[in-house]
Amino acid sequence: MGRRKPTRTRRPRQDGATTGARERTPGDLFPPGTSIQMLADSTARAHTAAMSEGMAHRPSLTALRAGRVVAVAHTRPLYTGEDAEKGIADLSLLASAAAADCIVLSWETCDVKIACNIPLDVPAEALNILIAGEDGEYMHVEFPYTSHPVAARNRTGLQGFRPQWRTPIQSTNNPLLRPIQRAVEQSFTQRAAIAPSGLEATIVWMEAHGYTVNLIDSRPPAETE
Repeated sequence: MGRRKPTRTRRPRQDGATTGARERTPGDLFPPGTSIQMLADSTARAHTAAMSEGMAHRPSLTALRAGRVVAVAHTRPLYTGEDAEKGIADLSLLASAAAADCIVLSWETCDVKIACNIPLDVPAEALNILIAGEDGEYMHVEFPYTSHPVAARNRTGLQGFRPQWRTPIQSTNNPLLRPIQRAVEQSFTQRAAIAPSGLEATIVWMEAHGYTVNLIDSRPPAETE
């Protein structure tokens, strides 16, 4: 009997495994070769690496303009409570300074709720990817997973885990967590106040306050002929 050809629509078994196919990843939900697909897979790899060290993917924002990735920022070290909420929401500074017309936000559900003192009504582990445009439209997808402990101890001394991805959940109509909602809104509404300071100056300020920022492509969009 020949090997079954994997498809994108086949649902995994209840334990999250699939038969005769590689394990699915968040990037599988998006068209291959697109910026969003590559960002989703990159985020999943970052979260997998963090989990192996007993931690979680830090909330991040990717600023895009005219279909190009301008820059990526990860949160600074956060204190539980109001500081965590502000630290996550202030990721929007990068989008505003870059005059982004689209952002991609990513975070881990339990990690953000615990950091922001938001009740864990259902302690479901999930990596989140939200794509939002300046027109107010957005797509929010949750990528739930099951944590499996790894045998070997890591350099942090914490128990490491690996995620086994389950079926994605598109939850566009569900309310966003407070700091995420603020980050989305401020990314576009505060542009007039932040953009004149300049993208490079904003990056310097964010890095000085502990954010990790990578400038990818700050060239202005090519003018239409």
